[in-house]
Amino acid sequence: MLVGSCLAGVSFIKGLGLVHAISHMVGAEYDTHHGLTNAVILPVVLRYNADVIAPKIPNMTHVMGLAEHHFDSFYGAVCDLLDQCDIPKNLSDLGVPDDAITRLAEKTMKDSAYGTNPKSSTQADIEAMIKEALHHGR
Repeated sequence: MLVGSCLAGVSFIKGLGLVHAISHMVGAEYDTHHGLTNAVILPVVLRYNADVIAPKIPNMTHVMGLAEHHFDSFYGAVCDLLDQCDIPKNLSDLGVPDDAITRLAEKTMKDSAYGTNPKSSTQADIEAMIKEALHHGR
C-alpha cells in the first residue's frame, strides 16, 4: 500500500490530464464516482492523445504482455479490461445529459489537470470528446 500510495503521489506531480479534468467536472455536477467516470472517459482521451503517446506505446504493450506493440493493440486491451470490469460504455449510462457538453467543456478548461494533458486542446476539442464520451465512448 505504501508503494502504491507513493506511485499515486508521483502521478499527481506529473499531471493528470484530460481524463481527470473532465471527470472532475462530471463528478461535481452529476455526483458520479471519480474512478468510474475516469474509466468511462479514458478510451476517448486515449484516442485523442494517440499521436503524442505513440512513442510510449511499445513499452506499455510490452509491460502489458501484448504480442503486438502498436496503439490499436494497446487500446483494444484497455477496452477489453473495461468490459471485463463491467464499466459503462458512455457518460449517458452515468446519467449525464446532452445539454451538459458546452458547460462541462468550459469548466474542464479551468481545472488544474487540464494543462497537464500531453496534447493541447481547445474548447471545441473538449466538447467533441465529451460528446463522443456521451454517445459512443468505447
